[in-house]
Amino acid sequence: MKFNHHLIVLSSIIFGFWLDDYLNQFSIKYFIELNFGFLIFTYWVFAMPEKIQSLAAMLYGLAVDLFFSNAIGFNMLFFVATSYVIHLYVFRLRIFSYFQLSVFFSGSSTFYIACKYLLLSPYNYSYYVLILSFLINAILWVGIYLMMRAFRRKIF
Repeated sequence: MKFNHHLIVLSSIIFGFWLDDYLNQFSIKYFIELNFGFLIFTYWVFAMPEKIQSLAAMLYGLAVDLFFSNAIGFNMLFFVATSYVIHLYVFRLRIFSYFQLSVFFSGSSTFYIACKYLLLSPYNYSYYVLILSFLINAILWVGIYLMMRAFRRKIF
């Protein structure tokens, strides 16, 4: 994959995380944590598994950690692990319906949120936030999938 394509993918992931930071300050009042950035990353790995390998996932995670001043290595670890799981099951995931895909990717997004709260701020850990975030992220995944697929077909 060309360097320009990697920049496009990285900028869309960073835009997703920026959108998370902006919208979560309003949505957390309703016990919902949106996870656009992670869902956009999982879309790119799912859509182009032969082009986005673990090294690219590691670099994307490091860039997100540096841009948003997270704990260095947190997103990098989750991006590499999620990339590995998606690469293992990519051909099985391709035959799933939109509902099954949204459950899988929303579950991985909820696991990301749970680990983020458990490791970085354990006093704010709430099962209510996780359940509502799972449901909202399952709905968001379908929209992100359709929007990013149209974007990918236009750009790549």
